[in-house]
Amino acid sequence: MVLIFISGLLLSACNSLVSPQPTVVLEQTAAPPATATTPAPLVLLVSPPQADPALASATAELAAAYAAGNQMRFEQRALLDPAQVPAELSALLLLAPDPGAAALAAAAPQAQIIAIGFSPESAPNLVALPLSGGEEGSSAFIAGYVAALTAEDWRAAMLYTPSSASWVNDFVAGAEYFCGACIPIAPPDAELPLAAQAADAQSWQAAAEQLLAGRAQVVYLAPELEASEAAQYLASFGVLLIGSGEPLSSLEASWLASISTDPIAALREQLPLTLAGQAPAPSPSLVLTHVNSAYLSEARLADVQEVIEDLLAGFIRLPAE
Repeated sequence: MVLIFISGLLLSACNSLVSPQPTVVLEQTAAPPATATTPAPLVLLVSPPQADPALASATAELAAAYAAGNQMRFEQRALLDPAQVPAELSALLLLAPDPGAAALAAAAPQAQIIAIGFSPESAPNLVALPLSGGEEGSSAFIAGYVAALTAEDWRAAMLYTPSSASWVNDFVAGAEYFCGACIPIAPPDAELPLAAQAADAQSWQAAAEQLLAGRAQVVYLAPELEASEAAQYLASFGVLLIGSGEPLSSLEASWLASISTDPIAALREQLPLTLAGQAPAPSPSLVLTHVNSAYLSEARLADVQEVIEDLLAGFIRLPAE
């Protein structure tokens, strides 16, 4: 009984030494206010429905890669209203045909505007990449080389009109680059390569007869004559043809090659420089398409490619105008 009494006294003393604890009241605090994030800068490609599909695809690929490498967003649209230009627009790429470059450049003075495949009115924030202009002389030179390379007895020729007369010297220079004096062995005697001027794309008969009289074996058709009946007429006499575009299906067997500038190769070289703020240097590029392998073997094509590279590098100079 005494032990119980003593234990009670001890417990009472211990409890008196413990200080009372204050009651903790938890108050609900408001969440921190949300902060608006600024959208990443935008690279926008406007590709009208009439734009070249291959050029549009290559442009989108290059623009998307540039945006990804610079923490930017990339979008592609068919049209863009100048009144609805995104505030975060940094670079605007416009494909031919012109989707309204002048109005868009004025509506987005903070953005870099790049016109691809056409040359609109100039503006302080606008750069034009025409890609394929001004290389007709180089194409004619290579056409002359290919014609002389293929024609029997050097009998290469060009059929042209007044609108393409400035390319004749380039064609002749290309042929002579291959065959030198180009002196024929068999008659009829002629100053080779041949060149005949038609009055226009409809009045070609006399000029074509002149080339046939000189026994032309390969004829380079100026672009304005490719779709004329002159092509079919010459082909009916066994003449091989060189042009710059896609041949008619009826001419495929007589088509030697098409020689033209390569806009996609020029785009891949110029667009990254332009997006980086550098002035794009002209970068002409020539390509052979619709090649007739029965006459142009891999070895011959390799030889032609070397001449193209030397010409574009400036090792071969076109005749002065």
